[in-house]
Formats: sequence, C-alpha cells, structure tokens
Amino acid sequence: MATTLIRNAQAIVTVDREDRVLRGENILVQDNVIRYIGPEERPADRVIDASHCFVYPGLVNTHHHLYQTFTRNLPKVQKMELFPWLRTLYEIWRGLDEDCIYYSSLVGLGELLKYGCTTCMDHHYVFPRVGSEHFIDQQFRAADLLGVRFHATRGSMSRGKSDGGLPPDDLVQDVDTIGTARDWWRNSTIHPGFPCTRWPWLPARPSA
Repeated sequence: MATTLIRNAQAIVTVDREDRVLRGENILVQDNVIRYIGPEERPADRVIDASHCFVYPGLVNTHHHLYQTFTRNLPKVQKMELFPWLRTLYEIWRGLDEDCIYYSSLVGLGELLKYGCTTCMDHHYVFPRVGSEHFIDQQFRAADLLGVRFHATRGSMSRGKSDGGLPPDDLVQDVDTIGTARDWWRNSTIHPGFPCTRWPWLPARPSA
C-alpha cells in the first residue's frame, strides 16, 4: 500500500461544513485515499513538505471546449460578437484532425491541473464529416496521460450554411449519423482504462 504524507501544510482548506482552515497540520494519503488529517506526523513512503503550500480539494471545471485551446488568442476575432466569431473560427475548425484534438486537450487539461483543477467536463461538438470518428478517444488519451478526471460530452450540429446555419456544410452531420453516435453513447457507461464513467449527450446547433 503506497502512502504519502503531506506534512506541515501552511494551510489546509478543508471546505467542510464549518469551512475550517487548518494550520501546520498533516494529511496522510493511502492508495490515493485520504486516511488522516491532523497534527500527528504518521510514517509514509513519501513525504511532501507543504510548509509553504496551501492544500485544498481539487477544483471542478463544469464546461469546457478544449479543442478551442489553440485558437483562443487570434487577434482577428478578439472583438467580434458571437456569430461573426463562430463563422470566422469555423473556417479554421473545419481543419481539425486527431492530432489537433489530442494536443489541444493535453494543453488545456494541463493548464487546468496546474492551477488546481482535477476534474473537467468537456463539450465537444465540432465533427468534420471526414476523419472525426475518434476525436473523443483522443481526449480520453490526453486525460489518461495526465491523470485528470474527465467527463466527455458529445455535441452535434445538423444545420450548415446551406440550411441557414452558421458552420460550413462539411462541419455538420446528418440526423442519422448523429442518431447512431447518440445510441452508441447511450449504451456505453465506461471507457475501459480511462478515468471517466459518464458520457452525456448535448446538442449544439446555433442558428444565424
């Protein structure tokens, strides 16, 4: 049984019912489960000096679009309203491939972890008609590498420009394709080997 002692924390923000903040105390973790919090220094395989650290529960990000990580700082779109912003970026996002999804997820999730977020819910809804079958798998791959809890949601768009929608026609899917994906997700409760057990289904279809 692997044990870790977080020793002499400058502050432990418990977020308990009394909102206690403990000073100079210790946390014993055994097999990734907190077994003890208090003043006693218990033996452990690994000791972390937390005398200059604040220790608090992992934060939860409840809505993200990780695929947008690499297009969030483009000067051209910074002052645009929503629909022009989307129309402009859809022209870039129509080039998404598995590498883009993997590395944008890796960077986005890594940033969240760096600042204390340990659980992320991502809403991915852009699926080019060609080559997007394994986009969600790439997100799980990135989450697994980093060890973050990851809840994927699979969105959909069915109205392209020719039908009065915002995205190019090659970024939308027909109802049958969306339905097939929906049924597959409904019948899947766990992604073997990855830290996620729920895959909600979220539609996403803004209109002009």
